[in-house]
Amino acid sequence: MKAKFSVIFLTILIGFLFIGYKSNKTSIRLATYTYSSNDRIENLKPLSVALEKNLNRKVEIISYPDVESFIAAIKANEVDIALINTLGYLILSAGNEHMIPIANMNIKKDAVDNYKTVLLTNNDSIYDYSVIKNNPENFVMMFVKGGSTSGNLIPRLFLSSINIPSPESQFKEVKYGGNHTSTFEKLENGETDLCAIGSNEYYKQIQADSTLANKIKLLWVSDEIPLGPVLINNEFSLSEREKIANLFLNLHTENSNAFESIKLGWSEAAHTDKFQSISDKYYDSFREVNGNRTSLNEILKRFEN
Repeated sequence: MKAKFSVIFLTILIGFLFIGYKSNKTSIRLATYTYSSNDRIENLKPLSVALEKNLNRKVEIISYPDVESFIAAIKANEVDIALINTLGYLILSAGNEHMIPIANMNIKKDAVDNYKTVLLTNNDSIYDYSVIKNNPENFVMMFVKGGSTSGNLIPRLFLSSINIPSPESQFKEVKYGGNHTSTFEKLENGETDLCAIGSNEYYKQIQADSTLANKIKLLWVSDEIPLGPVLINNEFSLSEREKIANLFLNLHTENSNAFESIKLGWSEAAHTDKFQSISDKYYDSFREVNGNRTSLNEILKRFEN
């Protein structure tokens, strides 16, 4: 009887050990989203190698076609480590059950115009944004695309702060340009009265053709936009969370190749120097723009699936 009990106990014990071993060896899903034609998989390969070495687990890199499908995958608990943009995180945070922010890229103190939104016009009757505030129904507004932080969320927050909380019902028409370059070009071609794009694109266009500074009027420039976070799945053990956090926080000194590779995949990270530790409270600044309260929660509902 004792021998039979011992066999049963040993079988159960081996089963638990196998389950634990299998769990510890499951691959880690490192994910992001595709921007324009760059899926960013190559940019994340050096990071994946570092994660594999530190955690002794295989890392699978996944790139979702857009922010919306990336958020859906996170909500379905299909991602273990995520590099997401600011808008994506703000949408996700309202009903986030699986992941927590641990870090984001720190903008250098001496950086100028690293990641901002600019509001532009080619309409001579718009001499400043007070004209828009008073008569939005006279003008066509163009954003970049649904999942864009600098080309959609930030300009909507600004418009909300000047009493245009619902652009679709207050402007003559609202359009989307597709990406920052094409949105600028459509403004230049007269397909819209106003557009909002990332400041990097605007300054790049002006540098390439100085005559554009006389054709395109700069109406508003945002403050620096807080960059999106690194998220980790809360199913990681405490020791694994600490290892992952420490890896990111020390990446700029201990693995500069991996850090620079990430920077090359995100244009808004051009003037960053390291990852910094953050929590959800870091993104509270979006609730107020230009000293005025915004309709952040109402705006975010537009982008939820």
